Amino acid sequence: MVVPPAFRYDEDPSYNGGCTKLVVRRTKDGRNADGQQRYRYEVVDSFNILGGTDTNCAGGEMPFKKWITCEEVVNRGATGKKHGYIFEIDAMSDGPVEAVPIPQAGRFVHEAAAWRSGVLYLTEDRRIRGAGGSCFYRYTPDQRVGQSGNLAETTGPLEALAVKGRPRFNADAYTVVGEPLEVEWVPVPEPDHDDDTDNRRDRVPNFTPTRFQAQDNGAAIFDREEGIWVSGQGQGAKVYFDCTEGGPQELGQVWEYDPGRETLTLIYISTDSQTLQNPDNITIVPQTQDIFLCEDGPAEQFIRGVTQDGEIYDFAQTVTNDSEFCGACFDPDGQTLYVNQQGDRLGENEPPQGTPQTRAVTYAIYGPFEKREGSNNKNFGNGPSR
Repeated sequence: MVVPPAFRYDEDPSYNGGCTKLVVRRTKDGRNADGQQRYRYEVVDSFNILGGTDTNCAGGEMPFKKWITCEEVVNRGATGKKHGYIFEIDAMSDGPVEAVPIPQAGRFVHEAAAWRSGVLYLTEDRRIRGAGGSCFYRYTPDQRVGQSGNLAETTGPLEALAVKGRPRFNADAYTVVGEPLEVEWVPVPEPDHDDDTDNRRDRVPNFTPTRFQAQDNGAAIFDREEGIWVSGQGQGAKVYFDCTEGGPQELGQVWEYDPGRETLTLIYISTDSQTLQNPDNITIVPQTQDIFLCEDGPAEQFIRGVTQDGEIYDFAQTVTNDSEFCGACFDPDGQTLYVNQQGDRLGENEPPQGTPQTRAVTYAIYGPFEKREGSNNKNFGNGPSR
């Protein structure tokens, strides 16, 4: 990402990850044959807002007009700077912002982040097979943050979720839908370790990956945690995340963490690739609280919706290419879903090919989302509502 040198995190030019800000204007554009209002979307500004990072992934929304972007790697460049951090972006900035890492929130293969009631929840994209699995984390800053504060200026503990009475709980093998598990949080002693491989296992102090520190203290083990989002508001808000290869068939799981009750519940598990295959990024539909799951599987990709009754449905399907959907989020009024199609992964310094089969695309999909058919009784479980 091209930002002024003073704003980059790493001066090494090979680190070209970052974030771009788009400013979009929506205007009315007549009505269709059924009398429904149509809209036109126009990009009125676009600029690189953060740069010098590596493999920025899903990230997450903050409630005070900020965004968390996450590095999905652990490495170290020629300059000696460590990578594997999260960064906070002022979404209202009219130009690039300085890339300031938040090492106290952990150095690991980050995927996404979600903020609820003064706590930042974080997912980790690591497979169980070969990589030792993922943990589910929370960072609790020692002071209030908001529009004028920055997480990088805080300190606080990084902890990982554990199931009470079941140390190193294997969430990947768990298949019981709708049964809450009591949880607790265990410490991660050295969140900002110095292992640049993210896979060292000899337990040398300050060289043990974050997830192994957590698992040594009894943390639950998941298979490729990816998307995360908060549903609802206030004390009743819950945190939802998915595991892309979770479950015995490696097709995906969706979990609910309830901070008020300190419980973890499996709310959906896929047993059929035609129904759901490898969910990745997620977001919550404001009007219905449905969970939109962006697939990242080996075949054609869908955005699937999971209702609060545990029913699943198809919302969108890839047409121009079969690359994954990602980065789904709604605009502030909840009427437009912005979502990307990632496009083909190119080699180092390989220019975009510019064909429909390879290019990345950003879509604007507008409602009315509140008119989704079916009940919404909020009793989770696979199949029809009870």
